[in-house]
Amino acid sequence: MADARSYGRVGAFFGIRKRSFWIAILWIGLFLLWGCDGSGEETGTGSGSISGKVTLDGRGIRRVSLTLTGNSLQKTAVTNILGAYEFQDIPSGIYKVTLTPPNGYTGAPSQTVVKRSTQNVGNVHFAMRSDTIRRIASGTLIGKREENGIAAWYGVPFAKPPVKELRWKAPQPETPWAKTLMATTACQPCTQYVNMLSNYPPEYDGQVMGGEDCLYLNIWAPDTAGQKPVMFWVHGGGNSIGEGAAYNGKMLAEKHNVVVVAINYRLGPLGWFAHPALRGEGSTPEDRSGNFGTLDIVRALEWVQANIAAFGGDRHNVTLFGESAGAFNTLSMLASPLSAGLFHRAIAQSPVIEWVAGNSNWQPMSVAENYVDDAVPGYPTSSRETVNRLLMADGLAADRPAAKRLQDAMADEAIEAYLRAMPAAKLISAYGTEPQFGGMIIMPTGIQDGHVLPRKDPLSVFKAGEYHQVPIMLGTNRDEYKLFLMMDPDYALNVMDTIPIVIKPKNYELAAKYYSNMWKVTSVDEVAAAISLHQPDGIYVYRFDWDEEPNIMGVDLSFMVGAAHGIEIPYVFADPSMVLMDLMVMTYTPANKDGRIALAQSMSSYWAAMAYDGSPGTGRPQAPQAVAWTPWTNAEGGKNLMIFDTPADAGIHMADFHLYADDIKNSLQSETGFRTDADHCRVYGDIFGTDDFYQENCSAP
Repeated sequence: MADARSYGRVGAFFGIRKRSFWIAILWIGLFLLWGCDGSGEETGTGSGSISGKVTLDGRGIRRVSLTLTGNSLQKTAVTNILGAYEFQDIPSGIYKVTLTPPNGYTGAPSQTVVKRSTQNVGNVHFAMRSDTIRRIASGTLIGKREENGIAAWYGVPFAKPPVKELRWKAPQPETPWAKTLMATTACQPCTQYVNMLSNYPPEYDGQVMGGEDCLYLNIWAPDTAGQKPVMFWVHGGGNSIGEGAAYNGKMLAEKHNVVVVAINYRLGPLGWFAHPALRGEGSTPEDRSGNFGTLDIVRALEWVQANIAAFGGDRHNVTLFGESAGAFNTLSMLASPLSAGLFHRAIAQSPVIEWVAGNSNWQPMSVAENYVDDAVPGYPTSSRETVNRLLMADGLAADRPAAKRLQDAMADEAIEAYLRAMPAAKLISAYGTEPQFGGMIIMPTGIQDGHVLPRKDPLSVFKAGEYHQVPIMLGTNRDEYKLFLMMDPDYALNVMDTIPIVIKPKNYELAAKYYSNMWKVTSVDEVAAAISLHQPDGIYVYRFDWDEEPNIMGVDLSFMVGAAHGIEIPYVFADPSMVLMDLMVMTYTPANKDGRIALAQSMSSYWAAMAYDGSPGTGRPQAPQAVAWTPWTNAEGGKNLMIFDTPADAGIHMADFHLYADDIKNSLQSETGFRTDADHCRVYGDIFGTDDFYQENCSAP
């Protein structure tokens, strides 16, 4: 049925929008011509090569061994007197280059290389700087220098690898090391599907990447004297994709004299998985919680408390900030009793709480582990349903009823042994080979166990004041949901897996408005209103409005992308050229560069002021577009929202813009702009479920 619908859409698209299609094809050709070699390296003939240098303080280190693996190849190379090495005759593919540490060093520094066509990749360097040597509780580290001079340490372990018997266990403190650890390259991402953030070629879609040995963090620190605020970043990705290394904190550290930390945490079913078979003798309340990704964040915060002073950070001034799932996890840290005293401010950028019917975030234990046909039903991707699919995939059961009978008959010890022996890629594949929304898995990722997380929904926690009452900032982007509509075949057609083209502009515009506004209601306005009851001067709210993307050969990116989900991150990191997704490359132009720079200077200044003072104020130092950011107020007519835009557009200003769910529901019920009733009903059902209005107006006769 899906294939038939797709062919129908393609046919309609060719019949109605031929001009736009051929414009897109021309655009793709030009984009590939301009951007096929984004590394700036020369292209060569034959299969090409992968090369680089191994250096200490700029001088080459000779006789260092390196190994290249991937694409059914394994090769070794040794550095020459200049520290240079080269792997020749390397066809296109994805490879890992791993360095064998020289005498006196330890670790396994490696880099992933995505090699296309006959490209010569010549920048796979391993560079150490002796002025970055630091001593922490577990041993000695050596890092590197970023291009702007900021010291950086990558791949620093904050826990033991959560593998074998430590899979689905609370994280354990890292094992100390004796030699100097080479902290110069990021670790592998945690196990996940290839996705929209990994920038792999389309042919790798549906494959599993990363690994379970992934609990490492990265640090960027200026050399200035004194203890500096720490900004602790939790990446997004639906709690099933992403990695800390995708976000470079060098510009934020330089511009605002802060120490930036970015972490990895376990994802998907390796990060959140509650099953009775895993609650055996000897397990702790943390082990039994199922919230392993949440516990990884707690453990990383504990590591910061113990070690960040060695990097110039003030352990008494830690700001936890994150985006999307990282913002949801930030709210989880506010609610978890285990994180008390580990951070002192919190910033949640586009958190995702229960804003659509059937959402799976922060749910009761029953939802996380029950069968879907239990009296108290579980989620379709609950742990028991996942075991059913694994049993069927292994040929141990012919269908779901047989798998359920088998699972119920198995001893807990047998189920536990079966799950612990399961290869990670096979476990992930039980959630489907075509994950939703750019590689994400839809599953419960916050479990109300009563120990790590309260046995309440998030809004109830904040209404009751049962959270860590630190200064809090939160907000959304005006067009949040456009990122996801671009991946939905009901709204957009992806040409050659490269360029999404909107096929129903009016539906696209209306769906983006209602989904995005409801996101703001449930994840920002309702939360802010609840928090302000307990902290009337301690909650700050924003909306990001930048939408100055170009119109490229007939494709209006400002309409298609606008202020979509995740677009604000480069501005927060004071790096308006940061690329997190391929799509961002197309949105950065000389025409909008000045505005992007100004907005990045202002936004990052407010974020830094929050880290320094617990209040964004007018920024630190005073933001270029200096506007006093006042706390949220529930008072009618009070200005409670800071809007971020460029000086050429609406600029930065405070506004009165409090949204309410009932108003959105009434507006959507009376909406007449959708092309068909079915289009209207889909959006309504997604947001408000099958209530009386839906039953009366949307149910099939």
